[in-house]
Amino acid sequence: MTNSAEKDAVDFFRQCYEKYAESLVNFARARLIEKSDCSEDCVQEAFMVFYNRLKKGEQFEYPRAFLYRTLDRIIQNQRSKIFARQRDTLSLDDPNVHIELTAQEEIDYEKYIRLLENSLDEDEAYLYTEKYVNGKKIEQIANEANLSVGAVTMRLSRLRKKLKKALEDIIV
Repeated sequence: MTNSAEKDAVDFFRQCYEKYAESLVNFARARLIEKSDCSEDCVQEAFMVFYNRLKKGEQFEYPRAFLYRTLDRIIQNQRSKIFARQRDTLSLDDPNVHIELTAQEEIDYEKYIRLLENSLDEDEAYLYTEKYVNGKKIEQIANEANLSVGAVTMRLSRLRKKLKKALEDIIV
């Protein structure tokens, strides 16, 4: 690549970055499951792919479309990683997980119930009751609460983490 062509590529990159970066970050935040700090990292990665292709002399008639497609693939990979981390964590509602307590680790159930009553907000209490007391499926809860299945799944995941922490705190 000649110096002139390289300078043109860098200028084109800067123009695209200034023009599309903010909207790409918003796109990434909306697409990622968690309000994650990795949105900006994903956008930077997409721009790195774009920059490297420009350095090799590739021409882009529709740079915005290329950036969005590239970012979408990066986000899909990121979401896969998030799901894998969630899958690898202990799930309190997994029937295959058995927690054995020794005689020294007895649970004070009354203390646990009081803790639940005091620490869960109204939405968390509703989810807990519907899922773990009434045994409803996530899809049914989502329909009744007028939420997406993803939102209910995420809230239940956070609720399980909160309950697990609470349980760990009261094991004697």
